[in-house]
Amino acid sequence: MAPVYLAWVISAALGVLLAIGLGVTIGRGPLGILIDRRGRYSLTHLQVVLWTLVVVSLIAGVVMGRLVEGVEDALDLTLPAQVLGVLGISVGSAVTAKVIKTNADVRRADVVAASSRKLKDPPRLAQVVLVEEGPLADRLVDVAKFQNLVFTVVVLAGYVGAAVVHLRSAANPAAVTSLPDFSSTFVTLLGISHAGYLTGKAVPSGETPAAGLTLQMRNEGLPAEQPRNPQ
Repeated sequence: MAPVYLAWVISAALGVLLAIGLGVTIGRGPLGILIDRRGRYSLTHLQVVLWTLVVVSLIAGVVMGRLVEGVEDALDLTLPAQVLGVLGISVGSAVTAKVIKTNADVRRADVVAASSRKLKDPPRLAQVVLVEEGPLADRLVDVAKFQNLVFTVVVLAGYVGAAVVHLRSAANPAAVTSLPDFSSTFVTLLGISHAGYLTGKAVPSGETPAAGLTLQMRNEGLPAEQPRNPQ
């Protein structure tokens, strides 16, 4: 199974390098792929990137391992319904979150927190779990986002472990005809977590942030007098 493990690691490394390269290319730094249209680090961006790296690199690793071993129809690999369900939850959550954000950006740009290095209020990675609107923006952890992140990390780590066990149980690459499956319980819990996160995101705040850059200010090119995240 060494070819499969090696190809899996190489594929994951190439995926990470590609993500870093894209972030640098668009001028937002090595983690730029995680920054949304508000200039802030996004939880949904992080989740989609992590799931893509894990699942796509695993598929590439298994396929390449089968090719190296001379397996016919190396691409004949089954993706379990639960895996597709988890990917669907992640992508669907990202799309829904974008719709909610766009609506907020249009209707209440004066209370939405934004970030911009040019306007002296740069993003920081902690924003993936911080409040995005109102006087507590970037000052308080959003518990729904925190829970959603923890669930994602736990399920991802569990899936990587399950994949290793799955590969170890196979006699050779030819015997690996499917990716490991998820427990339906984990899929349900992940779905509930995403639903709670999106519901919290949809609740509006009618108050202006106590300090720092708002989306309205950024759109007008006005720097923050008191940055939330000074450089």
